[in-house]
Amino acid sequence: MRPTTPLARAALFLLLCGFAVAAPFTLRSEVDAPRIGVEDQVQLTITVEGSGAPDEIALPALTNLEVVSGPFQSTQVSIIGGSMTQSRTWTYVLQPRGAGKAEVGAVSAGGETAPAIAIEVVAGSVRPREPRRAPDPFRDPFATDPFEEFLGRRRGRAPEGKLLIEAAPSRTRLRVGEPLVLTYNLYTQVSVTDLQFVDAPQYPGFWVEDLQRPADSPSGQPATVEGEPYRRLAILQKLLFPTRAGTLTIPAATMKIGIPRLGFFDSGGVVRRSTKPVEVKVEPLPDQPGFSGAVGSYRTSATLDRDAVALGDAATLRFKVEGTGNLKWIDRAPEVAVEGARVYPPQAKSSLEATPGGISGSRTWEFVLVPETAGALAVPPLAFRYFDPTAGRIETAQTAPLTLRVEAGTASAAVPLPPPSGTTARATGILPLRADLDPHRLAVPILGGRVIALAAGLALVLHVGLLAGGRLHGGPWRRGMRTASPRSVRAALRDLGRVGGERMSKEAASALVEKALHEAFGELEEKDETERARAVRTLLEEVRFVRYAPQLGDYSEKIRALAERAAEAVRRWA
Repeated sequence: MRPTTPLARAALFLLLCGFAVAAPFTLRSEVDAPRIGVEDQVQLTITVEGSGAPDEIALPALTNLEVVSGPFQSTQVSIIGGSMTQSRTWTYVLQPRGAGKAEVGAVSAGGETAPAIAIEVVAGSVRPREPRRAPDPFRDPFATDPFEEFLGRRRGRAPEGKLLIEAAPSRTRLRVGEPLVLTYNLYTQVSVTDLQFVDAPQYPGFWVEDLQRPADSPSGQPATVEGEPYRRLAILQKLLFPTRAGTLTIPAATMKIGIPRLGFFDSGGVVRRSTKPVEVKVEPLPDQPGFSGAVGSYRTSATLDRDAVALGDAATLRFKVEGTGNLKWIDRAPEVAVEGARVYPPQAKSSLEATPGGISGSRTWEFVLVPETAGALAVPPLAFRYFDPTAGRIETAQTAPLTLRVEAGTASAAVPLPPPSGTTARATGILPLRADLDPHRLAVPILGGRVIALAAGLALVLHVGLLAGGRLHGGPWRRGMRTASPRSVRAALRDLGRVGGERMSKEAASALVEKALHEAFGELEEKDETERARAVRTLLEEVRFVRYAPQLGDYSEKIRALAERAAEAVRRWA
């Protein structure tokens, strides 16, 4: 035999490469039925054969179909006559979404393409029903006849196996507002691939909170049901609080459970299981005055943000309730009355977490106290009543009394107070909220009796004349509210224009808005129910609330909006 030349070796190499290129893999896509019912399932199998086949094949586009299980992958190697062939399959179980046309899109990989497959979906079911058998845990996965497909018999579905789900309550007798934990458990003798509620579970008559699923081993815990062994897995937990007394029923819940294939030629499937309804006996709570409906175990505390304030400054009283129970229900603040101080409605803060024992954490109410008198102000004890399930009775948690020292003098550095006028109210330490807004009084000389009488007569004549003129000429006179002079209106608008344009504290800015409103509208009579009187009173209430509110954030936008509303009211009515 003659040795090969380099040219011959090159030709042989090219010939072998040509054979390698000319031996591509084949790609097939097929379904086990071209016509199915909307209640049936169809099996999609994608197969590649030959060398150079890809390791992964993407799921094709699906029309009017959805995957309920899969893909299940298998590899088969055959050696015939010294030649080795390899095939790989991907199997999916598909469920139609509705009657009509359905399609499995074209499959493409490595330059090869399998065409799309059309499927007709009709109402109901067209597949014959086969009796279902309980799974044999010792079943040979290769016991199925591999040639039954060629003999015209359809592949059997995977047996359902023994599967149970239950809704297990932590208790079935409790009081209104007491928590119970409802756990959904899966009992299984086979592996599962997917769990999904068919519809969201319902809990009529209960307040519901989510709980984290309990930590469990991936394979669950061993359990016995009616003498048979199972694995139990906790699927979901809910924290329930009954909101009314009587017998409450938690309806059954249904789940779809995916089962993997049990053998080489088995496609698996999807089964449904339902829980049994759960009945809970709920007893009412005692009805006693002052009881807020809180159930659990709690403790309370009350604190002041400062021990002493200047007359006119504000202090913050914090009342805190902490413990475990149904604290998330309680949104009504305790009644707080402090003699010698004005108490503004509170702001509530919460730090709560759902736990198996109930809602744990704290709720805090913050009250703003504005002293109206100097001296020592007594903050009385604050009580919180709750039902203790352990003791079976209503308990009262009460805070210790507090004392706030109020020092006479300048109320706030933001807006200076006028010097005391020597009136009885000031002498006793009484401080109206408007004290820092009162205009300075002019000194009046002492006059004789005749001069005083003459002045009174002239004032009476002038008053009658103004009243008549207002009625005749439609002047701006209003009962219960004085008419502002043009100078007062200009001064009010000038002050309101300053708000937001200068660096002011919220106290100084809101005091300036309040001052402008009083300059423009004066004092309002409580019996005056005109539109402008109601609007001005509402503005004053909002301004005072912002002025004495605790500094919990940025109030600049709120104060600017109040100033704009006040300016609009001045232009419209003053």
